[in-house]
Amino acid sequence: MNSSKRPGLIARENRGDPQTTRQWLALLADRNSGERLWQPIYGDVPELWREKAKAVEQLLLTHQREFGADRPVWLLRVPARINLMGVHIEHRGGWVNYLPIHRDTWFAVSPRDDHRLLFQNVDSRYQPFAVELADHPLAWRSTDWLDFLEKVEVERGHWRNYVQGVALYLSHLLREPVRGANATVWGDIPPAAGLSSSSALVVGAGEALLAVNSLDLEADSKPEHYGLAEWYVGTRGGAGDHAAMVLGKRGQILHLQFFPIRYSHVPLPSGYAVVAINSLHSAAKSDGVRHVFNEKIVAYEIGFRLIRKNHSELADRLHHLRDVNADHLGISQADVYRLLRELPMTISRAEAVARLGDEAKPLERLFKMHPEPMTGYEVRGVCFFGLAECDRGKLAAELLESGRIHEFGRLMYISHDGDRIARRNAEGYRPWQAPVDDAALDALIELSESANPLDREQARLAYQPGGYRCSVLELDEIVDIARRVEGVVGAGLTGAGLGGMVLALTEAEAAPRLLEVLKERYYAPRGLEPAAEVCVPAAGAGFLSAP
Repeated sequence: MNSSKRPGLIARENRGDPQTTRQWLALLADRNSGERLWQPIYGDVPELWREKAKAVEQLLLTHQREFGADRPVWLLRVPARINLMGVHIEHRGGWVNYLPIHRDTWFAVSPRDDHRLLFQNVDSRYQPFAVELADHPLAWRSTDWLDFLEKVEVERGHWRNYVQGVALYLSHLLREPVRGANATVWGDIPPAAGLSSSSALVVGAGEALLAVNSLDLEADSKPEHYGLAEWYVGTRGGAGDHAAMVLGKRGQILHLQFFPIRYSHVPLPSGYAVVAINSLHSAAKSDGVRHVFNEKIVAYEIGFRLIRKNHSELADRLHHLRDVNADHLGISQADVYRLLRELPMTISRAEAVARLGDEAKPLERLFKMHPEPMTGYEVRGVCFFGLAECDRGKLAAELLESGRIHEFGRLMYISHDGDRIARRNAEGYRPWQAPVDDAALDALIELSESANPLDREQARLAYQPGGYRCSVLELDEIVDIARRVEGVVGAGLTGAGLGGMVLALTEAEAAPRLLEVLKERYYAPRGLEPAAEVCVPAAGAGFLSAP
């Protein structure tokens, strides 16, 4: 994402439908308003309506105790998202396939007359905080957001960072501090589980501050704005999670690509369910985990830049990794594999800089975000995965629309194998990775050039795992347990990996059976309470309006 060329803020009055807390509480108490309030968000699931109404009532009472009962209050929700196909590639221009679900983060927000943020959380684990935006003039005086990020020191590990980051980013766009807000937050998105609770906080805080400032951003540009704002916390991911929340629709899979942003909505197939399985292995963005995420980004960048530097005849058509495909470049599938074969398995920073020359200059900022990996950047495996996942992500919508659900499930398993770190044999789980060496690529080149169309289809990129390797043993085991349950169509990790969630696509009647098997074979042996559930499709982010 280019931080200096984003469309700016626009004036917009009357966002949402602010009411006093007394008015909101009266509305929640009115049994006749329940269906009109909750059905558009969660569908026909009355037990979920009652659960959310109780949570929002608690949110409002908490807000009222701290900030009073008579000021206007916006109620805003941001859903969790799941990504059914297309992990680790939205920032490479690949197609991703998101679904907003019933887990969400709610905000009660009141305007202030100064530039101060006061945020509290219903969950006492998250301490209240205050931020005086006027104390951060560098944010709005900097002409480039990335320049500002290089100069600022951020205390790691506090939920304040996500709110402060988007507040400073909007101030950067406005060229002065935005108007402040009092806010209370409640959420049931499991943290560090791959459902993007952090991005929900960024989107919600951003939408709240835009509302109290009578401002907005163009809908299609919002995801990239919020993605850049989240860089404040030290990661360098894409904007796919933010797009899923902003652009998502209930019961529709968001088929999405960036650079430029393009999207469509594909109906979730009837007769099937998505089960979200929390490994309870935390994927919190500690320094170590964040460093691994950023290492993968650098591996992508080095590989892509090596291809572009080594093939000047293709350079003018190569803008993102997704462009390295046969149709776009007018080359054969075998030639794509030859490009991958030229990439080093691993490479050090010094060697990358020496080989890339001037092409290495944009990497300097990324190098600052993490220590150099001791064994080098795994360039070939990461880029192989990225190109294969781009093909899978693009193919996903076609498979869903045509009802080829079992083929879609097959791609989920293949995708997970690209992240897999262990496979079970007679002696238990042992380290494993999909082959990406010269012999593997030579075999794919041979199949791609075969006269047999079945061989050529077998060699398609979408059917190759690659080697991103961001799973953990727990996720690999969950996928293997799910695969053995009758009626499960496919399974694989969701989110950035290194812990968190597995998604399983099942025939609807098989979902309860899968939950029981997971309880017996994964949770109980570890002494864990079950943490898997059937996802309820939900609406995208929005303000609650009085009916």
